[in-house]
Amino acid sequence: MGKRKFTKKLSSLPKGLPTPKSKRARASIAESANINPFESARASSAKAPKFHVHNRPISGRINPNNAIKGAGSALKRALDNRKAGLRQSMQKNKKAGAFIDRRIGESRKAEMTEEERMLARIVRERASRSKKRDKYALGEDVGNDTSLSMTHKGQAIDESYTGKNDAYAILSDEEDDKYGGQLERADTEMHFGGGEFDEEMVRLANSNPYGPSGGAKETLGDRYRTRKEELDDLIMRKKYEKAEKAKAKEEQVETFEEFDENFKELASLLKFRDKEKDRRTVTQARKDGTQSQTDKEMDEWDTEMKSFMFERRVKATDRTKTTEEIAKGEAERLHELETRRLARMSGDFEDDDFSDISDDEEDIKSKKKRGKKTKEKTAKRRDRNPDELDSEDEEDDELEAKFTADGLVYVDKEGNIVKKAGEEKSDEEEENPQDSSDEDSDNLGASDDDASFDSGDGLSSGEESDMDEDTILEVGTQVKGKYLADQQMDGKSKWYRGQIKSVKTDEAGNTLYDILYDDGDVEEGAKPENVRRRKESANEKKVEEEMKQKLAEISSKRRKAKQKARTEIPYIFEVPKTLDSLHDMIGTYATTGPDASLIIQRIHAANSVKLDHRNTEKMQNFYDVLLKRFIGVGDALCKGGNGGEDLGRYDQLDSLVQVLYSMTQDSPQSAAAVWKRRLGIMQNALSKRLRDAEFVSIDDEEDFSAWASTGILLAFRAIGHIFPVTDMRHVVVTPALILMGQTLGQTPIRSAEDVMRGVFLATLMIEYTKGAKRISPEAFSFLAGVLNLFADNMEEACQKSPIPSFIGASKVGELQACRESVIKYFKSGRAKNATFQLSLEKEKMTSLGAPAAILISTLRLIRMLSKFYARSLNQSESEAFHDITCALLRLSQYSSKAMKLPGVVSREIKSTVEILREELQIGDARRPLTRRASVKASELAIKTLAPRMEDPDKYFMGKDKDKTRAQAQRDRMRREYKREHKAVSRELRLDAAFIESERRKDKDKKDSKARNARNKNYAWLENEQATMNQQVAQGGGLLSGGGIGAARAKAKSGRIGMKRGGKF
Repeated sequence: MGKRKFTKKLSSLPKGLPTPKSKRARASIAESANINPFESARASSAKAPKFHVHNRPISGRINPNNAIKGAGSALKRALDNRKAGLRQSMQKNKKAGAFIDRRIGESRKAEMTEEERMLARIVRERASRSKKRDKYALGEDVGNDTSLSMTHKGQAIDESYTGKNDAYAILSDEEDDKYGGQLERADTEMHFGGGEFDEEMVRLANSNPYGPSGGAKETLGDRYRTRKEELDDLIMRKKYEKAEKAKAKEEQVETFEEFDENFKELASLLKFRDKEKDRRTVTQARKDGTQSQTDKEMDEWDTEMKSFMFERRVKATDRTKTTEEIAKGEAERLHELETRRLARMSGDFEDDDFSDISDDEEDIKSKKKRGKKTKEKTAKRRDRNPDELDSEDEEDDELEAKFTADGLVYVDKEGNIVKKAGEEKSDEEEENPQDSSDEDSDNLGASDDDASFDSGDGLSSGEESDMDEDTILEVGTQVKGKYLADQQMDGKSKWYRGQIKSVKTDEAGNTLYDILYDDGDVEEGAKPENVRRRKESANEKKVEEEMKQKLAEISSKRRKAKQKARTEIPYIFEVPKTLDSLHDMIGTYATTGPDASLIIQRIHAANSVKLDHRNTEKMQNFYDVLLKRFIGVGDALCKGGNGGEDLGRYDQLDSLVQVLYSMTQDSPQSAAAVWKRRLGIMQNALSKRLRDAEFVSIDDEEDFSAWASTGILLAFRAIGHIFPVTDMRHVVVTPALILMGQTLGQTPIRSAEDVMRGVFLATLMIEYTKGAKRISPEAFSFLAGVLNLFADNMEEACQKSPIPSFIGASKVGELQACRESVIKYFKSGRAKNATFQLSLEKEKMTSLGAPAAILISTLRLIRMLSKFYARSLNQSESEAFHDITCALLRLSQYSSKAMKLPGVVSREIKSTVEILREELQIGDARRPLTRRASVKASELAIKTLAPRMEDPDKYFMGKDKDKTRAQAQRDRMRREYKREHKAVSRELRLDAAFIESERRKDKDKKDSKARNARNKNYAWLENEQATMNQQVAQGGGLLSGGGIGAARAKAKSGRIGMKRGGKF
């Protein structure tokens, strides 16, 4: 027999959770759906109880007999309290004027009844009373009973109290006594005034309109006299106060006048400064420039303060966008522009505002002329003299409209009737009667009588001349016709605009027209006398011309937009993978250098890494392509110069550097990888050129140079703009510095072009290292070697050069004549307006003034170095600038007058020497060397570390094992912080989820109320519609016009009526 399988129910608890043994407990747990089963689970470290103990609760379980005991119940209560607090905060959120009701029992209003709340308040009030307060309570002790009780008229208010007069005991038989001999009652009446039980006092109070009086014998007349006296006293007192107030005011005025007179006497003894004179003095001092420093500062302050009054108030703007948001916005803009360009090319101008299409110059000129004429007309109307009015204007101004038996007429000042209403004509109508007749005929709302005012058939005089009986109008002619004139009463009808749709002839040979009116109606067989040609009025012509002009402008803009879309550069490009594909793209779409730069910028903007991380690989490849193009443009710059405004190679290089910088910021790792690979290629190329230079003789006519091309030198220059050069070690800058130092120290000099390239590289190395206060020995030595080229004994000076680059320079004829070339250049007179600046262009490097530019530029660079490194080399300036100072001494020496340098160069050398002496203190006595102090024994001792010994009796397995006490405490604090941080994050997540659920519940509740109301309205409308349909279907005149379908059609035709038998 196989093993019986156990089928687990879905309602059963998970395995491992404790289950109560009693059925009642299990039923109570199963019924409580709000309790999480995991809350009742015991801790993992706790052991299961071996024996059941009645009076010992087990931790981690829910006690079925007490819902508030147990760890699970505590967790549930904590969560419930948390939710209740959040729910209360949500309800109070965004509510003004809220207050917290702290009365006893109000916070637990749902749990306590009204009696329980009142009882709790009484208990709190009695508990707040102290013994000291009860000690001085005003109560009489009756035996041992010290309790307080309320009394009325000396009698305790309890169950035996009735509140009636006959409740008192009779102590006397005197009938005349008001109180019947009750002394206690009389005493109470005197002290407390009786109350509502004194019938006599109540009667007197009701009989007296002014309230209860003191005496019982006071009459109504006495009360009136007393009231009159009180009012008279009040009136007299008010009058007295008013008189006293007026008297005090008069005394105050007299006192002020007396003070004013006395002040005049005192003022005559005082001396006041002349403010106008002081103002003139300050103004004159400001003009002469003799103001003090304080006055100048005050004037500047006043000017600055007044300028703030005219500054525009800046409104708060949006937050600064991130790089990802900026890149996304730019890409979306380019995609929108490209979509519009493609739509224009295909002729789709929907939703195109033509905002980038400008008018032609001729249109602009014509608009300016029209605007000028309009301004002149307006100015003439504005500047017209009132005396220039004509007689008709004067007559119109003098006329007055009056209603008479003949209707509305105009009369003059004397009362004579000048004309009737409707007879006046404007100036334009008198000048153009034809236009006025056309305008009258265009009154489509007029009747036949109004239309035939000038002629009996409704045609104006101009139209009568145009319309002949034999004239047949063509199809499409704009006409006016009388719609269904035969069916109108007395043949009167209105004229309506329309167009002839067709022309036909009846059996009698009469011409008939089919007219399509503007409102959509069609009339067939209209007679010629009811049709006339429509002439356009001045307003219609003007509107038509404006419409034609507007359509022409739109057509012109569409034509221009289409032409522009075909000729402009696309906004979206695919990323080119090679340099040839980029050149093909530029050759296809670009015609100038700025166009090529624009294409590169758009490629980067549309495919940035910030838009999608998957663009990293292709943009890294594109970075290498751009670097190759940068080098190519630099080489072209050396051969052909800038290339004019069309090419603009310098601007292209600037734009490429900006794009390379942006791409480096987007992905620094990819950019660094590309530069490292490119620098490796440059170093291999340099090694190959150095090997080739050993086999190429100096006497060879071949123009060979081992130096890097201009494009590579400019690439070194771009590194300083793209990457930080002040880092101690950088993955790109440090290899670039090493490569530039190797180039300066090992590459042989064979021409002036090589010298210019070397000076450029030396300048770059100095610029790289000056920010970090580092020294480039190769750059200093190369500058000293450049100065040696211009020495009188050039061969000897080159042999003393500190770097091997200038060893073979003495054998080059062009370099041997450097000093003579400088002297000849200044003697020729070409150096008058020269700027002496280095250039990497081929034409300027081979010019006659190149040696002079090299020498003077090198001297200026040395002066800049001496100022920058002054007092920053720890008194080693003499050693750092030793080669340069020696080269300057050789440069100033000459063997004959013919070899003497020009005055301009001599002054430059003298200025450089003086700056070196002042800034670097060359030649001054140095601080003598001192003996090194002996090393202390503590410094010579080997550092010994004490081992950490662990107690084997206290060994434990934990995370802080083999750690010092400080380290273990620090790690514990870190773990505790991590746990608290996770707990806070978890609480925030739970709170956010609860708040969102509550918000959705509230919203669903509100929406359900609105939905129920809406459904109720819909139900009512449907019920009413059904009732209406039933009434229409029954017929019999109950309801007409309603219903749907066939019933409605039958009801409208009247076919539904009384059925047989007289029933509906």
